[in-house]
Amino acid sequence: MKRRPRPDTQGVNGNSPTLPKYTIGVVSQLLGLPPQVLRRYEEAGLLEPARQSGKNRLYSDQDIAILEEIAELSEQGVNAIGIRHIIQIRKDVTILQQEIKEMREALHRYEEERVRIEMSSQSIDMDSETIEMSSQSVDVHAEVEE
Repeated sequence: MKRRPRPDTQGVNGNSPTLPKYTIGVVSQLLGLPPQVLRRYEEAGLLEPARQSGKNRLYSDQDIAILEEIAELSEQGVNAIGIRHIIQIRKDVTILQQEIKEMREALHRYEEERVRIEMSSQSIDMDSETIEMSSQSVDVHAEVEE
């Protein structure tokens, strides 16, 4: 299987969910899965842990969450291809949800700006009417004085 390049994790905050920090033995104990199962998931292309010096696997908190999902789907009888599709669909849904959130925020900002402009416009209209009425009042006074 062709490996995908991993994102550079150097200089990342130690609390980052994508920071590789757990060995396969630790993850095996955390999840209650034998290391062979974790290797099998990697071979199936379901997950690609980082490598320490190109040899030892290191898993992040995000990898552990994905492994929990993989294990759950596997227990339900979903095969590797199905798991891969489900994980990708869930990632896509998360991205779409974020885009919707951003669009709603932009729409909210647009609406606030529109209301502000309308109120400003109404204020200008009222000022224009006041000036016009004052002008008419001056005209009426000028006619009366003549």
